[in-house]
Order: sequence, then C-alpha cells, then structure tokens
Amino acid sequence: MKIAWFTPFSANSAIGRSGRYVAECLASRADVEIFCFDKDETHSTAVPVRKFASHRDVTEQTLAGYDFAVYNFGNYLPYHGDLFEVSRRVPGVCVLHDYVLHHFFAGYYLEKSRDQAGYVAVMTRLYGDAGRAAAERSVSSRGPRVWETDEVVDFPMFEPAIAGARGVVTHSRFFRDRVEQAWAVPVIHLPLPYRIEGDPGRLTRQQLGIPEGKTLVVTIGHVNPNKRVDATIEALGRIRTSAPAFQLVIAGPCPDTYRQELETHARRVGIDSNVTFAGRVSDDALHSILELADICVNLRYPVIEGASASAIEEMLYGKPVIVSDIGFYAELPADAVRRIDPHSVDQLADALRGLIGNRAEREATGARAREFAGSEFRGESYAARFLEFTREIRQASPVLGVADRIGIECARMGITPEMTIVETLAERLDELWGDSTRP
Repeated sequence: MKIAWFTPFSANSAIGRSGRYVAECLASRADVEIFCFDKDETHSTAVPVRKFASHRDVTEQTLAGYDFAVYNFGNYLPYHGDLFEVSRRVPGVCVLHDYVLHHFFAGYYLEKSRDQAGYVAVMTRLYGDAGRAAAERSVSSRGPRVWETDEVVDFPMFEPAIAGARGVVTHSRFFRDRVEQAWAVPVIHLPLPYRIEGDPGRLTRQQLGIPEGKTLVVTIGHVNPNKRVDATIEALGRIRTSAPAFQLVIAGPCPDTYRQELETHARRVGIDSNVTFAGRVSDDALHSILELADICVNLRYPVIEGASASAIEEMLYGKPVIVSDIGFYAELPADAVRRIDPHSVDQLADALRGLIGNRAEREATGARAREFAGSEFRGESYAARFLEFTREIRQASPVLGVADRIGIECARMGITPEMTIVETLAERLDELWGDSTRP
C-alpha cells in the first residue's frame, strides 16, 4: 500500500513530531511518503519527505499513484490551511488531533477568505439557531467572540474537516462518539502514539534555577487560561501551611499580561516564593524538568484537544499526573492518574496535598502511569490498526458510494430526514449490505 501522509512537519509542531513517529512505524509495513508545506526547519526522518510551497502544487495527478492520502488536522490555520485545501480536492483519511477546530475555521473564513457570510452560514448549518446567534455575535461588536470563550466546545467545527472523507481517525473514545453522531463516515479510535525524544536528566535543579529540598510540582506547555494554572496556584495557596515544602514550576511561554495576573494571584495566596516561571525552555531543559518532577498538573477546561501528548509524555516519565475528569483525560485509568472535577479547587487541593505528603503514593501512581502509557500509546500498534482500518475502508467504499449517491438524489427530490421514505431506504440498505457498511 502506498500512502501520502500529509502533516505539518515543522520542528516546532507537536503534531509533526507525532506524525513522524507514526510514519516511521508505517514505513515498515507500507510505502509511505510525508507531504508537508512548511517553510521553516522540519523534523529529520528516514521516511521520504516531499515539500510543497502551496496546496496548488499538489494536484490529483500528484496523488494518482497513492492508495490513500492521509490528512493530519489540527486547530492552527498556518500549519493546516494548505493541507485542508488539498483534502477538499482529493478526499482521504482524516486524522483529527483536536476536538475543537473552531479557531482554524474562524481564521479560514474571517481572515483568509474574508467571508463573514460563509462563516455564519456554516455555523447555522451545523448548529442551527444557536450556531447562527453565536456566529453573528462573533463577527459583530455585540459580545465576546465564541472562540475566545468556554462556549467554543458547543461549536467545535470539526465537521467541515471531515466532509467527504473516506474515513476518520480519532485519538479518544469521546471524540469518536461525537464524530459518529455528526457524520456518516467510517471512524476508528486509535490511542495517540507517543515516544520520549531527547536525553532526560542532563540538567540539575541548580542549573534550572529550581530550589533544592522541595517537592517539585510541574505544569508544561503554553500558559493560557484553559490550562487552569490559576486554580493550581489557588489550591497550593490553600495547603501551603499544611503540606511539606513545595515548588511549582510553570514551564512554557506565557503572555506578559497573563503572567502578571498569575504572579499577583500567587502573592495574594502567599506562595509567590514557591512559584517559578521558567518561560519557554529548550528541549533539554524540558526533559530535565520532567525527569526531576515529583507531580505533574495537566488540567484543561474547556478540553479542545482530541488527546494530550503532554499528559502521555508525563505518564511515560513515570509521574503522577493530576488531570481534569473530562474528554480524553476521563479515559485514563483512575489508578494511574488523579482525575478531578475541572471546576473544583477543593478536589485539586486534596489531590495535591495527598501527593505532596506521600512519596510512596507518588512513586506507585507514577509506576502505574508509565506501565499503562508504555503499552497503550505505541506507534507499532497504531500503524497495524491503521492499515487494517484502511483495508476495511476500501472494502466498504463501493457501498458508501451508493449511499452517497442515494443521499444526493434524495436531496435533489426534496426528501427531508423526517419523511418516512428515509427510514424505508435505510432498512433496505441494511438488508442488502448489513455490517459491510460498518468498518
């Protein structure tokens, strides 16, 4: 089988790093080439890489010799815009890395295409009156833009990315279920493959500017409100007099204004000397921080990802991780992580107090986390199941093509979903093909 693997491949792209791992695992079983549109430094790999300046340089003829085009979708327009344009012309398998693609499509319609009417029309088609109202509010001055609020999870907008797709891959069961509810397309849940890259433990606490002799609590990644760092600071403030000495290290870029808010909050709750803002760190520093960490906090609200590479990485390092009990995180074993209500600072404080005060429990939970992550998020398993999924798609394609044609004809004749004939047609199709339409 020959596969064109479309992915952002910038050295700064986490999806590119994951995509390289999968492509390398697939390459032992199939003929794989990586297609990308990056203009900056890309990941190094032994898999052949084809770079293009624009989506216009990839035609149907370019892909004519491939069995499948695979499109890795994320929520960042500069990385995924050209990839999306190709997918509209040459349908393939869509790998959805983010549950919420609203930021991508808001940028696509409102910035790239300058098409406010198009954005409102898509929101209305997908989400009815509520979608229309949210879209109209977002393009006017009447209120906050939906993609800047927690409300964005009600309008995820992943649907346009998979329109016409031959199949869809998600990295969590909750996302698979949402896709199945939204679109009649073969879909499979495959756990996100991840491997630790780099040389952990090269830098000491002293070199990293982290005080010695304190339990090290770590949060990593871009610092923004949905990471709930403010709640972590609040929770640590509540237990500062009852828990052993601790240090919170916040590793990741943070806007100056938000950092000032968090610093003010830390002073207010009395732990400003217990908080270190590491900012953007090198790969060596990040690996060393994770190696040194005693506890990782990986909270999200709202959850916009389809899975979390950072949580998986922390588990692979053998760390106890505190997560929000929603989305992908709710699917992690309760004995391998600490799941909490994303809105409950009390639960967060209890989880932190229990782990900071009990080294044996930290080590036992971390060991279970490493064991689970090491077996669950493997590239070899992903590659094998992915290829089996593509074979099932090929078998089902003729049947799905007939179903698509019937749908087009029904729409042409003005048949709507509530009409009795729709149920009758569905029953006849099921009698003819049964499970052959369900990969």
